[in-house]
Amino acid sequence: MAIEKRKAQELVVKAGLELMESGLIARTWGNVSARVEDNVFVITPSGIPYEKLTPDDIVEVTIDDCSYDENGLKPSSEKGVHAAAYKHHPECDFVIHTHQIYASALSITGQDLTVSGDAKAVLGAVVPNAEYGMPSTGKLKDAVDTAIAKNPASKAILMRHHGTVCLGTDYDDAFQVVNTLEDFCKEQMAKTLQSVGRDSSLTAEDLAAVYTASIVAPEDRDIPQVDLGSSLREGDTFTLFLDGGEKYVCSVETGKSVPGEAIAPRVSELHAAIYQHSDDVLIRNYQTPEAVALSKKGEAEKAWLDDFTQIAGASVSNCNWDPTSYRTDAAAIGKAASGRNAVLIKGQGAVCTGRNPYDADAVKLVLEKEAVAAMYAGLVSGTKPLGGPDRIIQRLVYQLKYSKQADKK
Repeated sequence: MAIEKRKAQELVVKAGLELMESGLIARTWGNVSARVEDNVFVITPSGIPYEKLTPDDIVEVTIDDCSYDENGLKPSSEKGVHAAAYKHHPECDFVIHTHQIYASALSITGQDLTVSGDAKAVLGAVVPNAEYGMPSTGKLKDAVDTAIAKNPASKAILMRHHGTVCLGTDYDDAFQVVNTLEDFCKEQMAKTLQSVGRDSSLTAEDLAAVYTASIVAPEDRDIPQVDLGSSLREGDTFTLFLDGGEKYVCSVETGKSVPGEAIAPRVSELHAAIYQHSDDVLIRNYQTPEAVALSKKGEAEKAWLDDFTQIAGASVSNCNWDPTSYRTDAAAIGKAASGRNAVLIKGQGAVCTGRNPYDADAVKLVLEKEAVAAMYAGLVSGTKPLGGPDRIIQRLVYQLKYSKQADKK
């Protein structure tokens, strides 16, 4: 057993890229490891984007005490979760921790999954759901350790409000577990839709339709969508881009077109208000089915998933946009964007902000995943979002530590 060290480091880099490209993780979230000796594994470092990793960046960690070379890069803060997998499973040589969409959404219930069909041969008879602990804490590591120990035949573990841990004998086996788990969780969510009268395979449109029909007030189900545009800031001005290809150069201070430019539509006031309350330089409006359906409820989003509260905000407001009273609405949206990277706009999805396209895309990815989890929560009973203190702490840690680390390399 075990994988030759250099080969293991190369496979870990490869796995990280594959996870990122497939949308199974966002930014530096999630992590990958490979066993190189009976008591040693190598793992992705903390805070470095996967596309910037090289094999030399992959850190060696001792399984029994999680020690590592203090003179090099720090290993992932979830190294203890990986160590628990290797400790309980001597046959395991590859571990992948993901934040995949449907498995993460099902994790919020805190319930184990009983596996059926072909997935049982890959995952085991049960996928346990580890008790919640904030990321990078001993509580989370201990919860996963307990779940693995109590379910020795299980090759996948849900981490409540967080993601998954998938165990494999090698690279290919671990990815088979990852993908089989996601397919099975998607099937389970489809059964939830069927239980409320939607007999179809699961798509984003299906889930959004069921949520809208079941949860959203009748008068808010058919809000017409408008083009809120995207923009890029440069100093005291920003360029507003609309879906039809139109471009307008506007003042951050006034929200109006600068002299000599075509008169901008009223939505420019929205963008100006956000820039007045944020250091970000990019704004994008996302009107995916999931985001639009969630926004129609008209309520602030108190996160169901760790990575959403970290990347988007401890809570995300839901604001109105009425072009006939645009100044008032724009001001409210600008204030709501302060300290956050997303604002829901009722019936219009969300506006997401970032310092660059990479940041904004990460917000979009976690927003769509959060929307799936939140809509699922609305269709099942007995679930609660993350607690307020947990959300605030995680957002602060992300802003002060991880978001800065990601820009170092």
